[in-house]
Amino acid sequence: MLVVTCTRLRRPALARAVAAVLVVAGCLGRMASRAAVPVPSETPARVIVSGRTSTVKEVKIVRTGKGIPETFSGKMLKNTPGFDWYVSQHYALKTDYPEQKARFYLTMLELAYPHYVELFGAEPADMDKLRMAAVYGSSKRQLGKALMSDGIVWDFRGGGITFESGYRCSYVYPSGSLKYHQRYILLHEATHLFQMCLAGTVYNTPNWYYEGVADALGAHVYDSARRQLTVEVFDKPTTHDYFDEGLREFRRQPETAERIFRKGEASRGKSFLLIHFFLLDPDRAQKLRLLRDELRVRRRYDPVHAGKLLQELLGPWPKINAEFDAWRASLHNTFHYAEWGWEQDADALWSYGFAPRGKLSRTDVYLIPNGKPAYDPLRMDYPLRADSRLVGDVARGAPEPSVGCVLDFSRNPAYGRAGIGLGLIDDEKDGGKAGSAEFLRVLVVEERQLLIDGRDLGIQRRTVDLPKAFRQAAKQSGHRIGMNIKIATAGLHVRLRAGGGASGGPAEFSTSVPITPSQRERLLSRPLAVLARDGYHGVTPVFDDRRREEPDLLTPAPPNRWRNAGDKQLWMLYRCQRRLGRSASASLLKLKAAMLKAVAESPEGQARALEAFDRRIAGVLRDIRECGADGKTIGQVTADVNKAVSLRTGSGEGRGHAGPTGR
Repeated sequence: MLVVTCTRLRRPALARAVAAVLVVAGCLGRMASRAAVPVPSETPARVIVSGRTSTVKEVKIVRTGKGIPETFSGKMLKNTPGFDWYVSQHYALKTDYPEQKARFYLTMLELAYPHYVELFGAEPADMDKLRMAAVYGSSKRQLGKALMSDGIVWDFRGGGITFESGYRCSYVYPSGSLKYHQRYILLHEATHLFQMCLAGTVYNTPNWYYEGVADALGAHVYDSARRQLTVEVFDKPTTHDYFDEGLREFRRQPETAERIFRKGEASRGKSFLLIHFFLLDPDRAQKLRLLRDELRVRRRYDPVHAGKLLQELLGPWPKINAEFDAWRASLHNTFHYAEWGWEQDADALWSYGFAPRGKLSRTDVYLIPNGKPAYDPLRMDYPLRADSRLVGDVARGAPEPSVGCVLDFSRNPAYGRAGIGLGLIDDEKDGGKAGSAEFLRVLVVEERQLLIDGRDLGIQRRTVDLPKAFRQAAKQSGHRIGMNIKIATAGLHVRLRAGGGASGGPAEFSTSVPITPSQRERLLSRPLAVLARDGYHGVTPVFDDRRREEPDLLTPAPPNRWRNAGDKQLWMLYRCQRRLGRSASASLLKLKAAMLKAVAESPEGQARALEAFDRRIAGVLRDIRECGADGKTIGQVTADVNKAVSLRTGSGEGRGHAGPTGR
């Protein structure tokens, strides 16, 4: 969202008087209650970090009420009537929300904290004494009161803003009703906050960078049952889906990487894609780190300087532009948020089910039943949790493909409808009129009927009552129903399952409708959709996407996309090459290439690469001392190498662990 360098803003005389009184009251309150605020070490946050996923182990949160914590904001933040302060290890939150929600949001921030450290390469100084401050108002009006308390008058349309110039504080309110969006706003603004507290400003990086990384980290999937957060999710449902938006923006108005660099900014979707051009490639990710750190030493961003640095790292602009265009052309997003309103919890999509004008809530899924399924690490890159036992086998690309889903009516039993759409002709994607999408609907209605509505394809609408025994099985097993749809040669076969487990096999119900060859071709060759209406329904798609189950996410692993155990060593080799330039030895370059190749390998392959690193690093260090560079540079490089070696022979930090902050 917006980042503002804030000085004292002009305000009416009355507002100035109110602010002055609040300042005095705040100072008195601060002095009286400082001792009641625990220091960061007294509120430890222990999370298990495994790649891009963090799981709560223990996050101690203390309500300090009117006791104002020590933060990077200094004395700028004051108390606000109706608001209380809460603290965790790294964050201080002022909010008028109930305590349970305050604790939830602080837990979110602590789950994300190790990933902020990974994103920016370091922790802010004095984290043992200071916390980063955020204010979350329960409404725009309430946030306005908090802003006024802190001496700020500001009216903005978005849900979050982070101020510089002494404040170093994120201000947030729920600008939408979706829980995903409310979490996203906080995670996004806290990215700006972390960068400010670390570097003093965000303005030594371009707009596309600081907004891009904030949207990258804020794009998340939360698993409420496991209290587990996965960040930097590239391909996910729910809004805002900047992957989907970015592809659409580039289709409407193509733009080169060079042009974006020269402007220093782009739309949110384009910024999201440009930052991921770096983050999703092991080599470019390391070079983005080099660019980030070299820009950090400057107070203001200079696009000419940054462009020169980038070309030193990646090559001339024509090469960069061609690589960016080719990479972008290779992308395929899975989801499009078509009709209000969807949440995501782990693998399940939850619909509020009240789209305007009586329409079905709809999320489009760009998987085709007759498409050949293949694993793609950039599609649905969040932990696989779907339990498909109620659905049974599904297969795309088979002679008679099948797709399925698990329907959950538990939050709104015997009410509304939910299911799958097939044969989608998308209004926007195919150039049609807005709201003109056509598809076949297969829906369970009020847990008592199966509706097959194919009027858009010329298939007669059919409603079938579900047997009483089946309805009873669904009720007794938590109102969950598995749906399996097979596009057979002779017709469309639908099978429902409910119940099962320790008491025996599930109850089943099946029916079929005839389809013509042309109707079948439409169903085979067009995308799918997830549908719901009139209630809060869960729909977990099971579409043969060839996703792979994550390793045990309760086992610590380094906080990078590839869970690369040798990431710190590889990063050291990139820094050494950058410092040495043309003086870099052949042994250093070969070791860097070997460690880079191992990034995408299995854990066993990464372990072998680290063992080779241990054997070869002494020879690399010897060659560095004899490479002909000046003494100061050799000293810096040697110190860097020795630090990386100590990580291997000392604490073992380079392998990741569940310590106080999970790093």
